[in-house]
Amino acid sequence: MRVFVSDLHSTLGIELTRQLQDAEHEVLGSVSSKTQLATIKRKLQEHPASDTATALKDPVALVTDKISLTKLVQRADVVITSLVNDSKHTMELLKLFEKPREESENEEEVDSGAIKRFIALTSVLTWSKNPSHAKDGRGHREDDFKTRKPARKYADLKTAETQILSAARIDQLETYLVASGLVYGGAQSNLGLLFRNAWMYPDRDLIVPSLPGCAVPRGENLLPMISVYDLALFTARLATNAGAVSKNYIIATDLASQTTTLRDLCVGLSVLLSNSRICYSLTDEQVDDLLVNEDDDVVGPLQVHICFDVPNETAALTQLVPVEEYMHIETGLLSNLAFYVQDFIASMDLRPLKTVILGPPRVGKSWLSERLTKEYYLPLLTVDTVLDELFAGIKTIDQQSADENGEAVATPEESPSDEVDEEVKKLREELRDWQKTAEGTRKSTLDLMESLVIDLLRWKLCSATCRNQGYVLDGLPTTVAQATKLFEKIASADGTEGDGEGEEGGGDEVAAESTSNAGDDPSGEKEAILDKLRPNKQIQLPNRVIMLDAPQQLLEERAQALTEEVAIATENTQVAFEKRYTSFMAEMEPLATFFEQTAQSDGIEVLELHLTDETSYHNSEVFLDPVHTYMEQGGHGKPNNFHPTREELRQMEREFTQKKQEEESRERQRAVEEDEREAAAEQARLAADQARLEVIQREEAELLESRAKPLRTFLMDTVLPALTEGMLEIVKVQPDDPIDYLAEFLFQKGQEMEANAASTPPQS
Repeated sequence: MRVFVSDLHSTLGIELTRQLQDAEHEVLGSVSSKTQLATIKRKLQEHPASDTATALKDPVALVTDKISLTKLVQRADVVITSLVNDSKHTMELLKLFEKPREESENEEEVDSGAIKRFIALTSVLTWSKNPSHAKDGRGHREDDFKTRKPARKYADLKTAETQILSAARIDQLETYLVASGLVYGGAQSNLGLLFRNAWMYPDRDLIVPSLPGCAVPRGENLLPMISVYDLALFTARLATNAGAVSKNYIIATDLASQTTTLRDLCVGLSVLLSNSRICYSLTDEQVDDLLVNEDDDVVGPLQVHICFDVPNETAALTQLVPVEEYMHIETGLLSNLAFYVQDFIASMDLRPLKTVILGPPRVGKSWLSERLTKEYYLPLLTVDTVLDELFAGIKTIDQQSADENGEAVATPEESPSDEVDEEVKKLREELRDWQKTAEGTRKSTLDLMESLVIDLLRWKLCSATCRNQGYVLDGLPTTVAQATKLFEKIASADGTEGDGEGEEGGGDEVAAESTSNAGDDPSGEKEAILDKLRPNKQIQLPNRVIMLDAPQQLLEERAQALTEEVAIATENTQVAFEKRYTSFMAEMEPLATFFEQTAQSDGIEVLELHLTDETSYHNSEVFLDPVHTYMEQGGHGKPNNFHPTREELRQMEREFTQKKQEEESRERQRAVEEDEREAAAEQARLAADQARLEVIQREEAELLESRAKPLRTFLMDTVLPALTEGMLEIVKVQPDDPIDYLAEFLFQKGQEMEANAASTPPQS
């Protein structure tokens, strides 16, 4: 049988593929990106179920490749698709599937007379406007599906459901709707918001996301849920069932959903991943944050309040698959919360990077530590930062005690964590006494006793933040003895050492007890489950160790470049530097061996970087690239940590916009200043030209005046008397043309003067 599965790359698609191929059915399907195409195709063809003569050569198509998609859909016997994820795409697949099958070169490849089967995975959210229970007080049953009433935002989903049910044709096409509860497990969980917030913000009270106006306040609403693995198992059986199933509308929820509330899940997640406290009375700011930062399809489903009487003896869920074959259909999420916490971490690639940076003084440990904390969003562990956090925690506890919105959910039973809390109180008192002494003597944390340093760091290494995200420990430990004490595991209540890398407690034991007490009081059973949950308060051993090294002369030069005040404060004076350098070099090899051969883990591959000169620090191929490769081992690039968040993206956008505006403002200022400079230069040039012109004019006037002096004498002695005589002659004669007469007179006068000058001998 050929089964087409849309979204092969999703958790549900992957699990469906596994179930179908293990049952020796050929799987076809679609993916959304080209990067997934080759990988999914290779995985499908590697399975023996695809190693048949009739198997298609190209079993995977891109969603955007309509031609290839059409061929695959029409050659399939069964189509499985998600109506919730993309109703438009589902309706397109239905239309393609309804068409007659194309002729094939191999007649055995297609059975034109076989009944085709179309399965659409939908959601019980179309019941969101129904009362929480049926009129008889029991949960709703799938036989009453025609009475379902959706909220306005799910009205289109119900319309699509009706169209799919109406498309069924006798002896031609069977259509089924599998209305699942909120799906948990894998990467596409409907409860991902709760898991993510508990994992990301372990130092905060976990917010119960009950919005104002929801059916039941304070997270007391019943959430219908089902595991993605149980949903995949049932859907695969429905797809490959030999005969028709009597019901076309099937509800898929687990039994524990009938008593599990949103608050219960938040309590359990807060214990396993956070600070064992919840907050269920949201402030206006928190409500706005939920509405702005989260999509409606993430927060909306968590507001539903409805109970289904499924599974039961008449439900299709139990008719097709025996209850014992399901993974968690009876015990549900709450009883197996520890398992699904680890499943969430693995599915989302939330690898905690627990990193130790070691090296001699002035080798660049602090610079690299700060760089890694920013790039991978990790907490930086130094004596100063942890000390500040320890004392800041006192204020936080006082605020939480007075905060009416917070609720402690820690179990009252004694546990190793209680002893740790007592040790923390004692540590605070000792450090407070030391701090009072240090203020008078101007001591720094470098003078802190080693025992207090170890206790302080061990307190932080047990925290949920280090367990969830990891850490960067800057410059410690400095000796093997210190490392042994620092990473020694905390003994459990029975005197044995817990597993620092293990799962949180309360998993299989809780599930087993839940199953055995199936007939007991549900509320009491639920409280017992929550009481048995235990956080993993264990020393988080490092899984990354970076050891830097450089020539002593280079390090001394870097130390000498410091100011005297900084050198004294950081113990990098000549004497202190020599002492620290000698001490580390003596412990360098033993420390590397300690981490490589530690009996508490499988050992750590230590990255040793040798920086030969100052240029090595600026050469990424020598310094940063090897560090990034080492940090990101065991996955596909950087581990996922949900960063940057939407708020961080908005902050980055605001900073980018502000930076751009500042740059534009500076550019405008530069342009104005440039215009002013050009205008001033133009004014100066014009003034200089004007001054030069005045000088030229003055010089020309003086030159003309100097040249005009001999000419004036000539005119006064020669020309002016003749001109005067000519004017008098005109007055006497009164000619018709005075000017012509004057010209003729002056011409004759000039000839006479030339004749007289020629006849007069020159004077010696």
